[in-house]
Amino acid sequence: MSRRKHQIESLFRHGSQLHAAGRLAEAEAAYRQVLLAVPRHAGSLHMLGVLALQSGQADAALELIAQAIAVRPAEAIYHVNRATALLAKGAAEEAAAECRHALSLKRNSAEACQVLGHALADLRRPEEAVAAYRDALRWNPGLPDLHNDLGLALRHAGRQDEATTVLREAVARAPNDTHALANLAGVLKELRRLDEAESLYRRALALGPDDPAQHYNLSLLLLLEGRSSEGWREYAWRFQAGAAVIPDAAQPRWQGEPLAGRTLLIRAEQGLGDAIQFCRFAPLVGDGEVILEVHRPLGRLLGSLGGIGRVTRMGDELPRFDLQAPLLDLPGLLGGLGAPVPYLAADPERVAKWRDRVGEQGLRVGVAWQGNPASPAELGRSYPLAQLRPLADVPGIRLISLQRHDGLEQLGSLPDGLRIETLGDDLDAGPDAFIDTAAAMQNLDLVITSDTSVAHLAGALGRPVWVALQHVPDWRWLLDGEECPWYPTMRLFRQSRRGDWASVFARMAAQL
Repeated sequence: MSRRKHQIESLFRHGSQLHAAGRLAEAEAAYRQVLLAVPRHAGSLHMLGVLALQSGQADAALELIAQAIAVRPAEAIYHVNRATALLAKGAAEEAAAECRHALSLKRNSAEACQVLGHALADLRRPEEAVAAYRDALRWNPGLPDLHNDLGLALRHAGRQDEATTVLREAVARAPNDTHALANLAGVLKELRRLDEAESLYRRALALGPDDPAQHYNLSLLLLLEGRSSEGWREYAWRFQAGAAVIPDAAQPRWQGEPLAGRTLLIRAEQGLGDAIQFCRFAPLVGDGEVILEVHRPLGRLLGSLGGIGRVTRMGDELPRFDLQAPLLDLPGLLGGLGAPVPYLAADPERVAKWRDRVGEQGLRVGVAWQGNPASPAELGRSYPLAQLRPLADVPGIRLISLQRHDGLEQLGSLPDGLRIETLGDDLDAGPDAFIDTAAAMQNLDLVITSDTSVAHLAGALGRPVWVALQHVPDWRWLLDGEECPWYPTMRLFRQSRRGDWASVFARMAAQL
C-alpha cells in the first residue's frame, strides 16, 4: 500500500473511531477530508450517509449512500443502510427489497435480516417480521435491540406468551433499557398481569423520571384499573409522549379555575370516538363562554350538543378566546362522567328518511365490526364479520350493516346462513360523519359493534348498544362488568380469554 493510500485509510479509520465515540462533528470533518483527497472514497460517502441518517436527513442519506453503492455495489452493509433511510421515508416495500438484495450479496448478514424485520413490521406483516428477526438472531444474537424487535413482532402477531419470553431476555441483556421494560410491561398488560406490568413501568420511571412515554403508558394501566385520580394526572403526559396533538396557541391552559366571564376554547384531540365520548364534559365547564373545536367531519353532529356557546371545525378561523383546554383534560379537571345521556341528537328529517329505508320488520340490529386498521390501537379490537353467524339463527332478526370504509370487503365472503343487509352507498356519503348513521340508529332496536366510534355514537344518543370487547380492552371500558359507567344504555360483552370471540357471540345470541 502506498504511503498516501495508507494515510487516507488511517484518516478514514480515525473518522470511524470518532463516529463510534459519538463525536459526530469531528467524524464528519474527517470523512470530508478523505473525500477532498479521494472524491469517490466509498467508505466515507457511506459513513457521511449514515451521519445524515442519524441527524434525520433521510434524503441526504439516500443520495450519499447511492454514491457509495455506485463505487462499490457489492457491499451488503451499504444496501442495509440505504434500506434504513428508505424506512425513514416511509418506503417500507422498497426497504424490504433493498434488504433482500443485501442478503443476496451476504447471506448471513444479521443487519440485513434485522432491517428486513423492521420493514415487514411497518408493512403489518408480523409473522414474516418474526421470521426475519429470528434469522438475524441466528447470525448475530448480540445485535442491539434485536430481542426487543422480535418481542414486539411476536406481540403484534398475537403470540404474547412467546413475546414475554423474548422480551424478558431483552430486559436481562439490558436491564436499564426503559424501552425494553415498557415493551415487556405492555405484553404483560395484554396478558392481564397488571401488577407485574405496573411494577415494570414504575421501574422504567425510576430510571427516567421525566420519560413521557412511560408516564403515558402508566396512565393507561391506571385508568384501565379504574384508578382515575392518579390515572388522569399521568395522562397529562400524552402530548409530550406524542400520543395526542393540539395546535400551539398563546393563550394559557385552563386549570379548572372559574372562568369568570372569560371564553374557553376546548380542543378535540385524538380520534372521532374520543371526541364523541368526551364532548359531554364541555357543557359543565361553568360561568363563561365555551367554544368547542372538533374534527371537521364531526362539526354537524356535535353541533347538537347543548349547553355550549359554539362548535367550530378544525381549520376554520378561530374566534377570540382567553383560555384553552384539550378535550381529554376535562375528566380530570371536572371529575364525574359529564352530561347525562343522551347528550347528542339525530336530525329529525334524516330520522324520517332512514325510517323508510330501514323499515319496521323484524328485530332490527345494526352491526359494525372494524375500526381503522392503520391505528395501533386497533390491534385485537375488531372481530371478523363471520363471528355474527350465531346471531343469524335468532328468529326474526335482521342484521343491518353500519360499517363504513374499512372491513366492507368481508361482506363478499359471508358464511352460509349469515345475511347482512346494507343501507346503500349514500349512508354518510357527504363531508359530515355519522349524521346518517345517527338517524338510522333511531330506527334500530339494537346496535352491536366492536370498540369503534359507532359504539360511542350509539351510547351518546342513548340507543341500546352491545359492545364486543377483547380480553384486555381499551382503558375506558375498565376490566370487568357488563354495565358501562359512561353509557347507561350500553352492555359490554367481554372475551373470557384472549382471542375468543366465539363465546362472546354465543352469549349475545342467547340474550337475543
